[in-house]
Amino acid sequence: MKRPDAFCILLTSVGLVLAFPPLPLGSIAVVVLVPIFFFIRSKGIWEAFRGGYLAGLLWAGGTLYWIGRATIPGCVGAILFLPLYTALFTALQAWLWNRWGDVSFLVAPFTWTGIELLSSFGALAFPWNVLAYTQTYAPVLIQYASITGVYGVSFWIVAMNVLFYFVLRRGGDWKRSYGLILSIAILFILPYIHGRRELKQTEESQKKIKVALIQGNIDPYKKWTPSFVDSNFVIYERLTTQASREHPDLIIWPETAAPCYLRHRFSCLHRVRSLIDSLGIPLLTGAPDYEWLDRNTIEKYNGAFVILPQSWNMDYYYKMNLVPFSERVPLADRLPFLYDLSTKVDSNVGDFSPGDSIRVFTLTPSSSTEPVHFSTVICYESIFPYLVRDCVRKGAQFVVIITNDGWFGKSGPYQHARIAIFRSIENRVWIARCANTGISEVIDPFGRIRSKTALDREAILTADVALQTKKTFFVKHAFMFPGFVLGVNGLVFLATVVLKRRIRIPPRDSH
Repeated sequence: MKRPDAFCILLTSVGLVLAFPPLPLGSIAVVVLVPIFFFIRSKGIWEAFRGGYLAGLLWAGGTLYWIGRATIPGCVGAILFLPLYTALFTALQAWLWNRWGDVSFLVAPFTWTGIELLSSFGALAFPWNVLAYTQTYAPVLIQYASITGVYGVSFWIVAMNVLFYFVLRRGGDWKRSYGLILSIAILFILPYIHGRRELKQTEESQKKIKVALIQGNIDPYKKWTPSFVDSNFVIYERLTTQASREHPDLIIWPETAAPCYLRHRFSCLHRVRSLIDSLGIPLLTGAPDYEWLDRNTIEKYNGAFVILPQSWNMDYYYKMNLVPFSERVPLADRLPFLYDLSTKVDSNVGDFSPGDSIRVFTLTPSSSTEPVHFSTVICYESIFPYLVRDCVRKGAQFVVIITNDGWFGKSGPYQHARIAIFRSIENRVWIARCANTGISEVIDPFGRIRSKTALDREAILTADVALQTKKTFFVKHAFMFPGFVLGVNGLVFLATVVLKRRIRIPPRDSH
């Protein structure tokens, strides 16, 4: 690889790493793809694919290295697999460039966004490094996510990169670049004005409930040891009793806060019920669960349970999107050797089964006679916009995220927490995020963090959460923008194949 090509790839990949949380450097995202655009020019498809893969490999390694703390197979799989999407983008753009020249970069926002959409579905879906997440520190610029969803912001970022690319291609000729600079200004000003207007809105709903988030800060490697189960419950009992003095309407424990099969282990269930009965406050807690399908088949789930005072009924939700190579080995039912291979590399790989439907829980606050409806998603599920959207579409008035980010080191929890900002904006709902080791937080419908806890600290976070009353355009028409993006992609690629246009590329300098 020639030195200028290597420099372009390195510049883009390092820029992408720096643009993502936890660093608040998202503003560089609007130019971070410009070097890779210069790399793509005059490249063959295979050469562009290799360069894109290398850029994606460095990007994934720099942002997702922490997965190795939880699962070595998952870390290796993510870092080796996700760059294929970047490589696909560079290969497709090279193919288009060889037929249309620089005009092909006008399609880049559609190509990139279409590939991001592709990466969010299927058994290997892991839409963590969505380009839009670089903008979570600038909520004023991303309020239109309530219309387009998160992928509309990715589209905007790539469009800005394309305009900056054309400015640089004109070599600093500001007179010839006047229209481009004006376009850049318009693309910045429009979302800014819209965001300012949205952020000035007052909440229409005056109906609120008070939630208490319990951050136990339990070492995830220690909590599953049988000798520590009692100590785990002692910590949550103490913090929950303390939180009850604020008279919350709902107490929330994080993912797998109960380190046992709560529904089947009477001693643990009795202990939790006795606590809730004595306080008179409903509890949402994470806990594993299982059920026998027949005499020889058992399915295990990562679940969330709602326990009401003075009631033996337990409503539940089973996690639907399981972490690949951590909670479940993708395609293991069709290719059993994948599970055997994964367990040889890491014996902690799980064999959970996915749930089959979302749940909308109902509770009646002590201060009201009207029922309140909410849903919960578990950990990794919060990165799937259409899952959270379905919860709201089916009646959830606020959303709870329970998670255990103690596996994720220092960078992972910050990245995960920032992603939740988009879920609140897309659906205009309050989000209560309860994490075992942090970061627990309450986010308003405009993506503003109203309160949060520190990482790796035992904490209680009590806050009021307003109830959603209106559905956003995204909730009502979530697939309109993706359909538009995919439709344009289809037309462009069809036209390219049918017209068979090809530009003449001058021979390269061999020196």
